[in-house]
Amino acid sequence: MRTMLFLAAGLTCLGATGGLRAAPVVSHFPQHGLGVFLASHFDLASIRSAFGPRRDRHGQRTLADFGMTPTTATDTDLIYDVPGDWYVRLQVTGRRDVNRDGIEDLEVCFTDLAQNGGTYRSVKGLVITRYASDTHALALSFGTSDEVCGRDPGS
Repeated sequence: MRTMLFLAAGLTCLGATGGLRAAPVVSHFPQHGLGVFLASHFDLASIRSAFGPRRDRHGQRTLADFGMTPTTATDTDLIYDVPGDWYVRLQVTGRRDVNRDGIEDLEVCFTDLAQNGGTYRSVKGLVITRYASDTHALALSFGTSDEVCGRDPGS
């Protein structure tokens, strides 16, 4: 019992003196205009998607590099809806340091659908990070699509 009281008192003391304070989280993402930002900074080469086969050897890494214009671009959504062709959506569902490396990450539900009669359909959860202000944003492998996207309405 005496050891437990000492341990509890020690933890209380650490908390009171700031010994358990978390380090500040650094962000390399803008607070506003995140949809437009992702269009020009999210590196599609960091994920498997329908854009993989479309990429040429001339540096097509982002949606903007493909010359596409978003249908919607807000602080939480980036949507490309081309009826009869393709539907792509990056929906930001959270902003936090997911992997606890001191850098803010984005939790993103990525939807990639063929609307041209094809059967290509992909909905997956991504954790997107950006290590510095002069780099692309990259997808990391964390969690599942259900955790980030919720239950897939098509299943």
